[in-house]
Amino acid sequence: MSGDDREVPMTTDDSEDSTKEKDITEAILNPKKKPNRLIVDEAVRDDNSVICLHPNKMEELELFRGDTVLIKGKRRTDTVCIVLADDNCEENKIRMNKVIRKNLRVRLGDIVAVHPCPDVPY
Repeated sequence: MSGDDREVPMTTDDSEDSTKEKDITEAILNPKKKPNRLIVDEAVRDDNSVICLHPNKMEELELFRGDTVLIKGKRRTDTVCIVLADDNCEENKIRMNKVIRKNLRVRLGDIVAVHPCPDVPY
């Protein structure tokens, strides 16, 4: 046998494809960033139209004290509430009373979505 029978690795630009493929395969491990999805918690104040958020979460969602928000619950239910800041509330939680929870058909510990709703007539 001659020395020409050896396999010679071919140099191609497969390294770029493998990194893209690696990113796609590991995508399921990296959760999406959804800052507007919050966990329901019991309210301290007993007001039927007010929710409480942590000030840092309000800043992240670009909300101010007294803004109106649309909260989406289960089974395509939604309601409009007024936002107040609460330092005692955890950052990933939203505080609402029993009436709001019943309107949204959610329980304590469920996840709701919060969206700004600037065009609400009073």
